[in-house]
Amino acid sequence: MPDAIGGYFELELPPGQGELYPDALRFQSARAAFFALLETGRPKRIWMPWYNCETMLEPPAMAGVEVRRYRIDEQFNIADDIEIDSRDWILYVNYFGLCDERIDRLLERLPRERVVIDNSQALFSAPRDCLATLYSPRKFFGLPDGGYLVTRVGVPIPDEQDNGSVERTTPLLTRLDRGAEAGYAGIQAARATLRGQRPKRMSTLTQRLLAHIDYPSAIERRNRNFERYHRLLGGNELPLATQSGHAALCYPFWNRRSDLHAKLAAKRIFVPRYWPNIRGESGTAEDFEFRMSTECLALPCDHRYGPNEIDYVVAALRAAIEAS
Repeated sequence: MPDAIGGYFELELPPGQGELYPDALRFQSARAAFFALLETGRPKRIWMPWYNCETMLEPPAMAGVEVRRYRIDEQFNIADDIEIDSRDWILYVNYFGLCDERIDRLLERLPRERVVIDNSQALFSAPRDCLATLYSPRKFFGLPDGGYLVTRVGVPIPDEQDNGSVERTTPLLTRLDRGAEAGYAGIQAARATLRGQRPKRMSTLTQRLLAHIDYPSAIERRNRNFERYHRLLGGNELPLATQSGHAALCYPFWNRRSDLHAKLAAKRIFVPRYWPNIRGESGTAEDFEFRMSTECLALPCDHRYGPNEIDYVVAALRAAIEAS
C-alpha cells in the first residue's frame, strides 16, 4: 500500500546531499550496531581502551564477550604490548576525529581483519579496510539517534525498527525554541532511552534527517573553526591539536587544569567531558585517561558557529586561565 495521500503536512525538510555512507548498515545507535557486530561475529574477547565512553561496555556484556582493557599514551597510541589471539578483536577509538594517521599505522602492524574502528568522534573519516567501522552521526548534528556500521561481517538487518525518535526529538526542538538550558534535562533523558537496547533498524525520521544535511558546508566550517582555535590559542599540551583539516568533533584543549569547565559554563559555554566517569588502569591521577577525562576541554567547533563565537570562547578561556 502506498503512503497516505492528502491530509495534513509532515515536517518540511530542506533539500540535502543524501547520506554520507549509503551502503552502511543503519541502527538506532552506534552502540546497538556494536552489539549486532559482536553477536554475529562472536569473538572470544575484545580489547578496548580504558579511555572510551563507558556505555560501549554494554554491548560486550550483553553479548557475553569478555573485555580486556589497554592503555593509551599522550599521542593516543596504544601503550600496552597486546597479543591478539586468533579469536580476539581489538577496538580502537578515533579520538576527536584526529587519529586517521594512527589508525593507518595500527592497521599495518595488527591483523586488520580483527580490528574494529570506533569513528563515533570521526563522522567524516572514511571506513578503513578492517573488520568494521562504527559511526554516531548524532554527535555531529541535531539528530535524535542513529548509528552506522560498515563491516565485512554478515550482520543481519534487524526486523524491528526503532520507534522512539519522535520523543527523542523533543529536547532538540526545545533548545531551538527556548535555549540550551531548557532542553538539557530532556536530552539526558533521551540519551538514557538508548541504553541496554537490542539492535533495531534506524528510524525513518532519522534517515530523512540524515539525508537532508549539507555535509560539505558543515565540513568546511568545522575545519575553519578548528584552525581559528589553533591560531588563537596557546598552551595546548595535546599534540593532536596540531592536526587540522579533519572536520574534527571539537578542538581538544589540554593544559592540565580541572577547574575550567565550570568557569566556561558560567559564561554559557557548555563544554563536555570525554568521559566524566572514566578512570585509567590504576584509577588515579597518574593515569593519562584520568587526566583527560577531568582536564581536557572539548571546545565546540561545529557548523553552528563562526568567527564571533570562536573568538568569544577564546576570550572567555583566556580570562578563566588568567584569573587563577
